[in-house]
Amino acid sequence: MKKSLRRGLVATAATALGAGLLAVPAAQADTSRTPQTVNAADWLSGQVVDGVLYNEQFDFVDWGLTLDTLLALDAVGGYNAKVADIADALAEDLGSYIGTGEEKYAGSTAKALVAAQAADRNAADFGGTDLVGATEARVDGTGRLADESAFGNFANVFGQAFAVKGLHAADSGEAPAATTFLLQQQCADGGFRLDFTATDTSCSGDDAQTDSTAIAVDALLPQSGTPAVATALAEAEAWLVSQQGDDKSFSGGPGTETANTNSTAVAAVALEKLGEEQAAADAAAWIAQRQVTAYSACGTELDGQFGAVGYDDAAIATAEDDGIEVETADQWRRATAPAITALQSYDDPSPLPKKTFEVTAPSGYVAAGAPVALTASGLAPGERYCVYSVDGSIAKAGKANTSGVATISATAPSPGVRPVYVYGERDARQGEASLRVLTTTKRFVATTNVKTVKRNGRIRVSARGLAPSEPVRIGYGGTYIKTTNARTDGTIDYTFGVGSSTGKKNVYVRGIVNTRQGIASFTVVK
Repeated sequence: MKKSLRRGLVATAATALGAGLLAVPAAQADTSRTPQTVNAADWLSGQVVDGVLYNEQFDFVDWGLTLDTLLALDAVGGYNAKVADIADALAEDLGSYIGTGEEKYAGSTAKALVAAQAADRNAADFGGTDLVGATEARVDGTGRLADESAFGNFANVFGQAFAVKGLHAADSGEAPAATTFLLQQQCADGGFRLDFTATDTSCSGDDAQTDSTAIAVDALLPQSGTPAVATALAEAEAWLVSQQGDDKSFSGGPGTETANTNSTAVAAVALEKLGEEQAAADAAAWIAQRQVTAYSACGTELDGQFGAVGYDDAAIATAEDDGIEVETADQWRRATAPAITALQSYDDPSPLPKKTFEVTAPSGYVAAGAPVALTASGLAPGERYCVYSVDGSIAKAGKANTSGVATISATAPSPGVRPVYVYGERDARQGEASLRVLTTTKRFVATTNVKTVKRNGRIRVSARGLAPSEPVRIGYGGTYIKTTNARTDGTIDYTFGVGSSTGKKNVYVRGIVNTRQGIASFTVVK
């Protein structure tokens, strides 16, 4: 039986890698999607099966990450069916995520509330639960979100932010107190800390973290007309801008101190919503450089993972050698989820229009493993490209000449009709051609119409088992006496003179290479 992650958001918050996603309600969904956003969304939505993201490494349904995916897909629009699938699955399995009986998980409940609202469901009766009331019940007299659990109280700013966002959207009477408590988690320098306690709401500048600040910003934005909130947002904005590295990336908190796409993505979304469009675009560009594309995956084990976003350069380097494995899939999913929305801010510095390249391949047969010459035209001058076949035997990168033509020397892939693809540097720039590849070794059935023939007589050789219309060379007496093509049924017949030399003779029927042949023997007599 599949197990659900009981702690949900709480369990992942300690590492900051599972930070809540900055999502907008369905009514605010932005449908002006960049190709990078679409590719990331397509990849992550493809990971969702039966409405859930299942962690195969540790054998559980990861509801926290599944809801991050719902919120991201809803935010960018165009994935209504997948959003509905996730919402349906959550409603059916709600108790395993938010807790049942004496186990009540505050952060998970608040996040489920926001997810239900984003999916345009009735949050007051979702999966048989009033999520508004359940979230309100987790807010104490000070406005602080708190768990009720034998495992302890792990509520933090992530959950508090979801509670503020969801309760405010529901016009709950608990929203003001929850908002006030969230504001108390802001440090003097403008950043928000991740952890809080019931008795100490103070924090130092060292406590502020990128992820918690970004998610707090997202939760507070709907109340930006309130003076206290407006002041907090302005201070948070200044703090986030100050945290952006020279390379335009962001780092997280303890355990995620190095630059990574997860923290960079949540910061980018917050900055975009705060009006810091250039900072957001710069951060999105840093993320885009770590997104798998047809070109970047060329010749690596990331082939087929187009759209996925790597957590950092080390994760990408490992996956290029090993692929995305069971042990690393979770990190790739967590990095891709917030990147979906962040990549909407990406402004391609070298945009190229959509283009279908004209790819020319040998029109006839080629033998597996034999050299083949391909030509692709229609590329931009100097444009980089990747050419590869599905079986992976062709995977090489190159650069078009000044006329936008790529001259490609490759090795024929495995036998069959094999598509060969040429991808340019940008999305929707590609072309394809097909190679008709034959095995290098084949023994044809070759016979003659008689076994004995008088010298200077004539004999007919027949062969079957060739490829349809395969080029054929017929050899006799140390030379090729006929070059032709097999019939469409892979057969050939040819009548020739045997000459005056007597004795045992062989006639060879050879295809595109000498190791594709049939031999028939006969005897020439006086």
